[in-house]
Amino acid sequence: MQKVIKHQKLNLLQVFRGLAAIMVILAHCDLIFNQNLQKDFFGKIFNFGGSGVDFFFVLSGFIILYIHQSDIGNRSKLKSFFIKRFTRIYPIYWVVLTLKLSASLFFAYDADTGKRNILEILKAFILFPQSREILSSSFLGVSWTLTFEIFFYIIFGLLIGLKPKLSFSIVSIWLLLTFTHFIGIFNLPKDGLMLNFIFNEHNLEFFLGCVAAYIVSKHKIPQEMTLICLGAFLYTLGAINYYYKVVEISPVISFGIPSMLLVVGSTSLEMRKHVHVNEVLIYIGNASYSIYLMHGFAINNITKFILKVAPGITQNSLILNILGIMIGGMGLIFGCAVYSYIEKPLISTLKPKLVTT
Repeated sequence: MQKVIKHQKLNLLQVFRGLAAIMVILAHCDLIFNQNLQKDFFGKIFNFGGSGVDFFFVLSGFIILYIHQSDIGNRSKLKSFFIKRFTRIYPIYWVVLTLKLSASLFFAYDADTGKRNILEILKAFILFPQSREILSSSFLGVSWTLTFEIFFYIIFGLLIGLKPKLSFSIVSIWLLLTFTHFIGIFNLPKDGLMLNFIFNEHNLEFFLGCVAAYIVSKHKIPQEMTLICLGAFLYTLGAINYYYKVVEISPVISFGIPSMLLVVGSTSLEMRKHVHVNEVLIYIGNASYSIYLMHGFAINNITKFILKVAPGITQNSLILNILGIMIGGMGLIFGCAVYSYIEKPLISTLKPKLVTT
C-alpha cells in the first residue's frame, strides 16, 4: 500500500494568486481603455500589472514541485498527474472559448474569428502554441500563458514518467539552452515560433518556482520576513522601472526573482506558524483562474456599453478613472461568479475525488 503524503495547505499562496489576477485586471483596464476609449487608465501606472503573469508562473512552478516532488521517477503516478493538471486547465477554458467563438460567429462579436481555419481553431482548443496576435484577435488573448503552463506540465511529466537519470539529463539540457538563450549566448530566428516558445525566458519562471519549493522543502528559513520585505521591495522597484523605463530588464529578473523571494518567505512563515488569512482573499485566490479567463470579456463589454450610452464621459479624466476601478471590480466579480457557478461545479462533476491546486 502506497504511502499518502499530505502537504500543508498554504493560504498565502492563494492570496498571491488573487493578487496576481487583480494586477492583470488593472493592466488590462488600461489596454481596453486605450482600445475602446482612446484614453489612458490612471496614467498607465498599473501597466506593470501584466507582471501578474510572471507571478502566476512562479507560483505554478512552486506548487507543482511542492505537491508532486515525491512522484518524480514513479511512472505509476504519471496518469494521475496529467489528469489532475489537465482537469485544472482545460474544462473551464473550453467552456469560455466555446462561448467566445459562439458569440463571435453568431453575433459578430469578433469579426476576425470567422477568418480562422480549422487548424488554428484546433490549436486554440488544445493550447498549441500560435501567434499571440491570432489569439488576441480571434480567441482568448490570455491563452498564450496557458500554452506555457501546459508545456511546463509536459516537462514535469518527463521527470515523473522517465527514469531520473534520463529525465534529469533531458530537462537539464533544456534548461541550459533556455538560460543561454536568455543571456544572449545564442539567438533564435525571430520567425521560429516553436523554438522561441520552447526556449522562451518565461519557462525560467516555472524553474524559479521549483527552486523555491525545493528550498522550502529541504531547508528551514529563519528570516522569512526579511525575504518577504526584500521580495516586495524588488518587485516595487521592477514596477517603477517598468513605468519609467529607466533600463531594459527582463521580467524574469524584475518580477520573477522577487516573486520567488516572496513565495519562499511567505511559505516558510506559514509552515512555521499559523497565519490568519481573510476568507475573502482565499476565495479570490481560488477563483483566480476563472477571473483570469473572464475579466477581459467583462471589462471590454461594459466599457463599450458605457461609451454607447454616455459618450461624453470620456471628457472627464477623474470620473473615467474612478469608473475604470468600478469596471475592474465588475470584472473581478464576474470572474468569481463564473468560478462559483461554472468552474467549481464542473470540476466537481468531472473528477469529484481530485484535489485541484
